[in-house]
Amino acid sequence: MLNLENISKRFGDTVALHATSLTFKSGSTTALLGPSGCGKSTLLRIIMGLLPSDTGAVYLDNEKLTPENVLKMRHRMGYMIQDGGLFPHLTIRQNVCLMASHLNWELEKTSDRFSELAKLTHLPQASFDRFPSELSGGQRQRVSLMRALFLDPTIVLLDEPMGALDPLIRSELQHELQLIFSSLGKTVIVVTHDIAEAGFLASEIVLLKAGAIAQIGTLRDLVKHPSEPFVEDFINAQRSPLESLEITNPIASAGQGRAEQ
Repeated sequence: MLNLENISKRFGDTVALHATSLTFKSGSTTALLGPSGCGKSTLLRIIMGLLPSDTGAVYLDNEKLTPENVLKMRHRMGYMIQDGGLFPHLTIRQNVCLMASHLNWELEKTSDRFSELAKLTHLPQASFDRFPSELSGGQRQRVSLMRALFLDPTIVLLDEPMGALDPLIRSELQHELQLIFSSLGKTVIVVTHDIAEAGFLASEIVLLKAGAIAQIGTLRDLVKHPSEPFVEDFINAQRSPLESLEITNPIASAGQGRAEQ
């Protein structure tokens, strides 16, 4: 279980995150949703210990995150960002196995874990010794996910993991991530500004507005029972443009017109 107690963050005179308390249950998938600048990525980086909070504390299984234990605690967290964050001068295998090498894992253990994750993420064997620039965007994100999962973390944190992908690849990866999260039983927190993606991947959505929580609930809760006008406006702004168009079949319309004559 992950607990945030009264976490807040300022950058100069700008409040990036007001005092916020949240609990993420073990094995759950939660989406941090909201427009750009609402504080969702800041919250994720505080959980990772990449940013210190001004107030409050982060607890993982009742152990407080501190400057003294932050490196040890990060080994229990997998982190995946939008562009993958892969090192361009390392091969795919070297990127994925980077932490195992740093922690002096045995070669056989490292190789077995790499093979297991390559199978899980459907990464083709031909790509193992290539460099990130030689892979597609979807393949790079699979590699990034493998690296995030390599140490078998308790929590997986994803910061806009599919924001840069084209719609078809994005949809395919969303389905794969959903299956992977379900099979592994990890606690997952995914940052996104896409309400459809949040509803597809997560059982609970935390909608943020200007550094504060606007509403927590399922996608249905947000759509059917918005807590304030901002929630309704945010949802309506993401409705498909096709919903506002009256699409007709011109052949059928022409036939209907002749029949009426």
